[in-house]
Amino acid sequence: MVRFSRVAAHAVPLTVGALLLSTGVAVAQPSTVDAATARTEAGISALQSIKKSLTPAERKQSSQLVVEKRLRADHSLAAKLPEYRSGVGVSGAGTVSVDIATRDQAVANAVKAAGGTVRYAAPDAVRAELPLSALDAISGRADVTEVKPAAQATTWSEPGNRDLRQALAAKAPAATQVSEGDKAHGTDTARTTYGVSGSGVKVCVLSDGVDSLAKSQTAGELPTVDVLSGQKGSGDEGTAMLEIVHDLAPNATLGFATAFTSEASFAANIRALRTTSHCQIIVDDVSYFDESPFQDTQVAQAVNDVTAAGVLYFSSAGNSGNATDGTSGYYEGDFRASSTRISGVTGTPHDFDPSATTQNFDALSAGSLGKPVTLFWSDPWGRSANDYDLFILNSAGSVVASSENGQSGSQNPYEIANVPATGSGYKVAVVKYSGADRFIALNVIRGRFVASGSLKAFSTNGVTNGHSAAASAFSVAAAPAAGAFTRPLETGDPANPAGPYPGVFTASSKWERFSSDGKRHLFYNADGTAITAGNVSSTGGTTRNKPDITAADGVSTSVTGFQPFFGTSAAAPHAAAIAALLLSGKPTATPAQIRSALVSSAIDLGTPGFDTVTGNGLIMTGPALAALGVQPK
Repeated sequence: MVRFSRVAAHAVPLTVGALLLSTGVAVAQPSTVDAATARTEAGISALQSIKKSLTPAERKQSSQLVVEKRLRADHSLAAKLPEYRSGVGVSGAGTVSVDIATRDQAVANAVKAAGGTVRYAAPDAVRAELPLSALDAISGRADVTEVKPAAQATTWSEPGNRDLRQALAAKAPAATQVSEGDKAHGTDTARTTYGVSGSGVKVCVLSDGVDSLAKSQTAGELPTVDVLSGQKGSGDEGTAMLEIVHDLAPNATLGFATAFTSEASFAANIRALRTTSHCQIIVDDVSYFDESPFQDTQVAQAVNDVTAAGVLYFSSAGNSGNATDGTSGYYEGDFRASSTRISGVTGTPHDFDPSATTQNFDALSAGSLGKPVTLFWSDPWGRSANDYDLFILNSAGSVVASSENGQSGSQNPYEIANVPATGSGYKVAVVKYSGADRFIALNVIRGRFVASGSLKAFSTNGVTNGHSAAASAFSVAAAPAAGAFTRPLETGDPANPAGPYPGVFTASSKWERFSSDGKRHLFYNADGTAITAGNVSSTGGTTRNKPDITAADGVSTSVTGFQPFFGTSAAAPHAAAIAALLLSGKPTATPAQIRSALVSSAIDLGTPGFDTVTGNGLIMTGPALAALGVQPK
C-alpha cells in the first residue's frame, strides 16, 4: 500500500519515494516502496508529457479526450498507464458525447458532415455525438473554442428503504397517493383554515423527465401538465415531483421541462418556463457537475434572470452530505504548497494538513467508488491563467484517473475525474502545475474523505453550490416526513435517528444525514469581476447563507422507483408547493414578502438561528400564511 509523508513543514524537498511512502510510523519494505514510486512517477510523467506536447487543436480539447485518443494510438503510452481509464465513453460506433463551445452555429453542420449527431444547438454551444476520429478536425476550426466530454448531471433522489417500501405495500390501497409532507408541514389543515389551494398560480418543474405522466394522470394523481414543446425528457423524477406539488397545492396549474438535454438547454428552459409558459414558481432538482461554486455561471445566471423578473425559484440543496454529520466528501481552502516535491514531475502538490505535518493526498471511502471528483479554484470562469491538475491514485501508487486541462487565460478553473467503480484504497491529489496560489474546492460527489492508514481525513462544510446557491433562489434541505432513511450512506455508518415521527414537524425533527450543507463562499460576480479585487483567498470574496430552508422527503408517490421518495429532490417541490399556497392566499405578495414569511415562521433546527445544514429551518404552511398576513376563512 502506498503511504504518504507527514514531515515537518521546513523539510527539504524529497523524492517521490519519501513524499508518498514515508509515514513517520511503519515504513513499507524498499522493494514495495520502489515499485510504487516508479508507478507514480511513470504515470504522472506520462500524462504531463502529453500535456507538454499538445497540438493547437488538442489545446482546445479536454485532457480526457486527448488521453483517450492517444492511448488508442500509442501502445507504449498505454504500457506506462496500464490501469488508467480516461472516463470517456466511446460507443461501439466510435463516437463520444461532447459539448462544443463555439462562436458560430455553422459548427452544427460541420458535426453532421463529420458523421456526428447534434443533440442540442444554441448560438454558443453544441451538444453532439461526435466520432472520436473527427475530434481534431472539429477542434481545429477557428470558430470552436473548446471541446469536452458532455457535462454530467445528477438529480438528488435517494433509493428508498426496502422496509418502508414493504410497509407501504402492506397498507390498504388508497384511491390516490398523498405525500406525508402534506400533513407534516401542516398543509392539509392550512388549506381549510385559510381557504387556499394554489388557485391562480402556475408551478413548473425541471427534472429528468415525465415518462409516466399519462399513467399518473389516468390514476387521478395529476391533472393536465403544460410540457414545454419538445422538452418531455426521459425518466420519471419529474412526474414524482409534480405529484408532490399537486398533493399540497391541488388547484395550482402545472408545467414541466427537462433539465437533462444539456447545461445550455437547462438554462434556456429556465428562461422559457417564465417567458413562454408564464410560470410564477419554478422548482428543479438537477445539478451539473461543472457549475462553479465561486461564481454564478450559465444556469445560475438563468435563475438570476427569472428571479429578477419576479419568479420564485426553488432548487435542491443536494445529497452530498454535510460536515456536521461527517458525511461529506468536500474540502475547500487556500492552496497550501507542500514542502515536498514529486521527483521528475512538474508542479507543486497541495498539502491538506494545516498543521506542521504534510499530507499530500485525501483518501476516499469505499462508498466513493464510481463517483465523480471535481476541482475548482478561485479564478474567473472562462479566464483562468493558473493551471491546477487533479490525480486519482490506487493503493499501489498507479494513476488510475486524472484531469490535466491547460489553463492559460481563456479556460475554466475546473477539472473532473471519476473514481473507478471497483477496487479500494483510492486517494486524490491536487497539483498546481503553474501559476499563483488560489482558493480551491475539491468535491467527491456523494462520496467521502476518510482516514486511511497514516492518512487523516480532511473535509469542510460548504458543498452546496451552483444555481441552488444563487442569491435569490431557495436552496432546500431535506428532513423525513414519515419513517427515517435507514439505509447507511457508507458501510459502518451509525443508523439515522429513528424519530419519533409524529406526522408533523417539530423542533425535535431530524434532518437527513445526506443533505448537503453550506455556507457558499463566492469570489466573483456573474460577469467575472472580482468581489474583492486583489484578494481571492479565504479572507476575500463573500458568503451566502445556503441552504435557505428545509422541507419534507421520504414521502409517498404513485411513481415506480419513488415509493417512497427520498432526497432533496423531494424536499424542493414541497417548498415550491407551499409557496404556491402563500401566493394564492395573497396574489399581490412580492418575492421578498414570500421569503420573509417562509423564513420567519420556520421551525428552527440545529444550532439557534441559521445553520449550515438546515438553513433557517423547517417551513410550515399555516405559520407562513399567518406571517404573510393571510386571514383565516
